[in-house]
Amino acid sequence: MNKNSNHKKYIVLLVLFSLLSINLLICTCVKKAPEKTGEVILAKIGAKDISVGEFIRRAEYTIRPDYCKFDNYIHKKIILNSLIAEKLLALEAGEANELTQNQQFQEYLQGHQEQAMRQWLYNEIAYKKVKLDTNEIKKIYKIAGRKYKINFCNLSDSSKINHLKRELIDNKNTFEDVYRYYFGLEEIPQREVKWEDQNETVIHDAFFSMPLEKGQIIGPLKTEDGNYLLMEVAGWTDRMAISDTDIQKRWNDVSEFLKTKHANEIYADYIAKIMKGKKVEFARDTFFKLADIFAPFYLKSADDKKDAFSQKFWKDQFVADTLGTHIDDIMEHPLLKIDGQVWTVSNFLTELRLHPLVFRKRNMSQQEFPEQFKLAIVDMIRDRYITNEAYKKNYHEAPAVKRNTNMWKDYLLGLYQKNRYLDELGVEDKENLDVIYRYLNSYVDSLQLKYSEMIEIDTDKFEKIPLTRVDMFVLQKNVPFQIIVPSFPLLTTDHLLDYGRKMVN
Repeated sequence: MNKNSNHKKYIVLLVLFSLLSINLLICTCVKKAPEKTGEVILAKIGAKDISVGEFIRRAEYTIRPDYCKFDNYIHKKIILNSLIAEKLLALEAGEANELTQNQQFQEYLQGHQEQAMRQWLYNEIAYKKVKLDTNEIKKIYKIAGRKYKINFCNLSDSSKINHLKRELIDNKNTFEDVYRYYFGLEEIPQREVKWEDQNETVIHDAFFSMPLEKGQIIGPLKTEDGNYLLMEVAGWTDRMAISDTDIQKRWNDVSEFLKTKHANEIYADYIAKIMKGKKVEFARDTFFKLADIFAPFYLKSADDKKDAFSQKFWKDQFVADTLGTHIDDIMEHPLLKIDGQVWTVSNFLTELRLHPLVFRKRNMSQQEFPEQFKLAIVDMIRDRYITNEAYKKNYHEAPAVKRNTNMWKDYLLGLYQKNRYLDELGVEDKENLDVIYRYLNSYVDSLQLKYSEMIEIDTDKFEKIPLTRVDMFVLQKNVPFQIIVPSFPLLTTDHLLDYGRKMVN
């Protein structure tokens, strides 16, 4: 295999990981609270195990197939059998195989580990240190039931949006008159804002940090996409929490909101100290050449990216269509310098496999891309320094970090072993339900028998676990690897727990 071919596959793999992180959105929910330590073990499979928390996350944070979608005992047993089957396939694959020896696989797991380390650092440095004031909770609790109706204007030009605000505040014009005069439109854009919405933090803070009055002007607020929002409170209604359950839920939601808000402030100060005095200097020519190479991929529409992801990413045509071949010419060119250290394009690509880029602005024009590309690289570098601090504190050994890394490793090993087994049988369409009935059920049964002496299940705890039937695909925002848990393992429809033994506590 020639050098160019190696580089091409190298780039496509990192693009694949970026796609995994940013483009499989079905339903976005943000899990803000860090994972707790000391999770209760539900099942042991040799040296591997499944905690109660992991069972719930694997069942609730991704979409389950129809054969185990409902909250009943039979379906719950199918879920458990599927998760145990994934561990059994990982055991069957072993630790020495083509996948585990693959550098991209190793770096992909390292990327997940390092993201979990940064999140654990946030937990230890900031989240755990927040002590809430009951009076502050009460203050926000009083307005958490409000649903605001707002008029708004969204512009990319800060000077224009500030001019509009002066027209409203200084010249005391109405929002309707200003909007109609400057935009020539009769209908003013309106929306609702309520506590439960997944709004950006800057918007949520603006409406739920203090009571607002009808006619009050909010903003301009700079949003994640780089635009500016100017808003007017057109009115509001208040939904009172009546039942004990509603009252407790709202209290908990407000407490979590405030704890996260204060933790973010502590963490921002911590990061500022880490990065104090550090400056990134880009090599202009190399940077713009690299930006030109990456822009066609990152500026693709979401549908185009999903279509690209559905292709076999190692095909030469996909490589050429994705990034072209010009990357080879600049691999060893200096890209940037920070803290006396020079990063070549090759260094950057290695880091990119560990940390797919996170763009501050989601929708970019061709003209905006270089600046947003630069900011994403700067954020990547910042996270590298944060990760180094986490390594100094040995957070790669934290139980929550190891559990998360092992979950992804066992998922990928299980998938590898499943595909290897079906390849031996000449099966091509490996995700077909008929494949489970014809091939995988019996295969999983044989593994349950083979490893039965190594399997323990805490059936008492298992029977107490409640599940919902709501389809969700849960993502985290503003992190390199946004998918919280792997896809549900499509391995067995069997609901019988006729193997292993009951765990003795």
